[in-house]
Amino acid sequence: MLSADHSILNYRITDNDIKSYNPYIQKLNKLIHDNIHLDFNGLTSLLMDKRNDFVTEFSFTIPYYEILSKVASYSPIVEIGAGSGYWARCLSEMGADVSAYDRFPPGEHSPWEWQKGNPWFDDSWYGIIKGDESAAAAHPDSALFMAWPMPQSSMAYNALTGYMDSGGKTLIYIGDPHPASSGDEHFYELLYKQREIETVDLYSWPGMSEKLLIYYLA
Repeated sequence: MLSADHSILNYRITDNDIKSYNPYIQKLNKLIHDNIHLDFNGLTSLLMDKRNDFVTEFSFTIPYYEILSKVASYSPIVEIGAGSGYWARCLSEMGADVSAYDRFPPGEHSPWEWQKGNPWFDDSWYGIIKGDESAAAAHPDSALFMAWPMPQSSMAYNALTGYMDSGGKTLIYIGDPHPASSGDEHFYELLYKQREIETVDLYSWPGMSEKLLIYYLA
């Protein structure tokens, strides 16, 4: 687990965060500012009470300018398991070319077909293409982006192998790199054979351990 230093409570919002398109960080910053009278533990408890609302509306990972800028620099990007498409929207607003895929694009089904819809997100922020991990192989000239792929699932491994087999060279991963949190053991076995370009500990929801990993694929 990351130290409390990497709680989003310790993130100092920048002018770029305020000026750029990012209602997630701006809404979260307002919540913290409006409750600044609380001590650290009180703020932590408040954020964890509100976390599910933010995740449902936006995404699991909190995007802030520095990280968005880093990911956008690898454009064009293909995102597999895009969820609500919030990251794709933010990246596209920064000038990145993003193709976003999800098996169950949010908002696609009627309320009466809830069992066929996306269980995590209410609606889409981006034009998400309906498709599974096999879509990664169609974009070898793009960087492959995956944020919190399903734990103990072959999805991330299948996306990575298909992408590599088609000639793809760059993986951008966000999550807690462990099969109990995201991906499976086959994904990490393959991942750790690749050349690491960069690892960044992310400012996250309190108690969350999140990293940005960027790899060059052999």
